[in-house]
Order: sequence, then structure tokens, then C-alpha cells
Amino acid sequence: MQYAPDDVAGTHDHPFEETYLILEGVVDATFDGERHRLRHGDTAWAGAGCVHGFTNAGDGPVRWLETQAPQPPPRHSYRFTRDWDHLKDVLGNAGDGDDGEERA
Repeated sequence: MQYAPDDVAGTHDHPFEETYLILEGVVDATFDGERHRLRHGDTAWAGAGCVHGFTNAGDGPVRWLETQAPQPPPRHSYRFTRDWDHLKDVLGNAGDGDDGEERA
């Protein structure tokens, strides 16, 4: 993986595990709400279902080697937090009564 300065991988999870070996640069990583600054030579792991995300924290590119196990499924391997938040907002507003009907 490689991210340019100011690049972000928004928080998401997977139905598989990932490991990361930082090869170059500096990245701010979040794993289940805990923030970590990772640099060249650092390793990290995200288990299945761990909500994680990355932000390039340096002036140059950040590069890391990423492994995944088991092999990711052909579809729906990324579950982004922003999509779930949007769905929650849409469904949360579904019972507002803006169609003239009263809801219990």
C-alpha cells in the first residue's frame, strides 16, 4: 500500500485479519478507537471485525506491506464506518412523521 501526503483511509472493518509492516513514512492508525503512530519498521495487526483507519502523518508518502488472511471475499470485503453512519441517519429519520402520519 502507498498513500500520498494527506491521504486517508477512512475507518472500516473486514471479515478477515490484516497485518501491516511500515516500510516508509509515518502513519496515524486507529484500531478499535485506539490511536497509534506507526513508523518505518513498526508492525500492526487488525483482527476480523476490528474497526481501523489510516492517515498519512508525514510530508512524503507512507508505504506498508499488508497481508490478509484468509483471502478476502470477492465482494463486500470493506465495510466503511461512513456508510453505516449514513444508513443510521437515514433510518433514524424514517420515523420523523414528515409524511403526515403519526408514528408510535
